[in-house]
Amino acid sequence: PVNMFLPGVITMFVLFAVTLNARALVEERRLGTLERLLTTRLSVGQLFLGKFLAGISRGFIQTLILLVLSYIVFQLFTPLSFVECLIIAFIFSAAASSLGLIIGSLARTEDQSVWIAVVFTMVMVMLGGTFFEVTEGSVLYTISRASLNTYANDAFKTIIVQGGSLAELGLELGVMAGVIVV
Repeated sequence: PVNMFLPGVITMFVLFAVTLNARALVEERRLGTLERLLTTRLSVGQLFLGKFLAGISRGFIQTLILLVLSYIVFQLFTPLSFVECLIIAFIFSAAASSLGLIIGSLARTEDQSVWIAVVFTMVMVMLGGTFFEVTEGSVLYTISRASLNTYANDAFKTIIVQGGSLAELGLELGVMAGVIVV
């Protein structure tokens, strides 16, 4: 059971970090912190990059702790598969951080940002097959292809459950990288 549920738990932790990213951005806008930061030598791009890196750090550190505990308690990984999971976690954290910034920029209040991020997280978790198998060829499977969580879960399952490698994850890593860029 741990093999099957761990990928979903990992991705859910990272997606909940989206809530924190979105809320922090709205709160800083409300308190005037963003305006004060823009009066410094920071460009808008540098400010955005800082927020993006903070979001990556938050999601990645959560995942790192979870993976280390899983490695110690359940001994699910080889050293190579552990490093591969960390790479996937970093890319997924970056994609989730970018989505958090988008939600934070669209929301006008802290409550809006939290609700949008929570609904987004729950839809992604549901569509991504986090805690149940999505049958290939079904309508839900087709819809699940729009969920970032689907690709992260598939990547983690390939490494953790099937003993695969990063070389087999071109589509999954490509989709997550595409979300980061967009």
